[in-house]
Amino acid sequence: MNPEPKSKAERRRTEIMRILMDGGSTQIRELGERLGVSLMTIHRDLAELAEQGLIRRVRGAVSAEKSLLFESSYLFRARKNIEEKRRLARAAVAHLEPGHAVVWDDSTTTYQMVDFISQVTPITVLTNALPVLSQLHEMADVQLIALGGRYHRGYNAFVGLACEKAIRSYHVDVAVMSTTTVQDLSLYTQDEHIVRVKQAMLEVARKKILLVDESKFHFTALNHVAELTDFDLVLLPAGVDPERVAGLQRSGVKIELVP
Repeated sequence: MNPEPKSKAERRRTEIMRILMDGGSTQIRELGERLGVSLMTIHRDLAELAEQGLIRRVRGAVSAEKSLLFESSYLFRARKNIEEKRRLARAAVAHLEPGHAVVWDDSTTTYQMVDFISQVTPITVLTNALPVLSQLHEMADVQLIALGGRYHRGYNAFVGLACEKAIRSYHVDVAVMSTTTVQDLSLYTQDEHIVRVKQAMLEVARKKILLVDESKFHFTALNHVAELTDFDLVLLPAGVDPERVAGLQRSGVKIELVP
């Protein structure tokens, strides 16, 4: 069965969060104009986001303190497409083996692997993701290596030069990661710190696996990370447009469709 398509309202709310993460305050009327919808529709979207604790409204504008914006960014992403992400995560774990050393990024998609990793222990996990560290630190059969650096609230992860240096001091069997967006054959993300961490992970891994939920094809981001063809395997939900899948395969992308 194909995953349920993302609704227009969900797409709109995701775009609202992206706009707010680029700036601390935006007029509500301006949001309506940018998204091409009525003020009534925008107010409904904002009410839903406010209920989730992701935004605050002040005198006709939507605003947030920087710390709230950063924290909301991770919480918002973590709550989206959970079942689709879990299916991708389960499929990724099926490609790991006991004894592997795995470098694991900070994405909310790969985070879902924590519930399945016990299937392939003993295993070594290197990660900069604080939620992954928090979930795996008590698992006796997981040798856990924290990749330090500067803590970034928006990604709930460690980044920066110290993190990149730590990554490059290892050689691992597999890298598992996701991405902010896919455009044509390229991966992009908004934050240059995340770009450098992901690129370092790709450098040290013998095999590279990318998890891409369907929503990642609908947005753009600023910074180029890598090409889909840089990965040994790209896991996609079975509900992705067949024409898109066929086009990627013709371009040399190795794809596994996950039901």
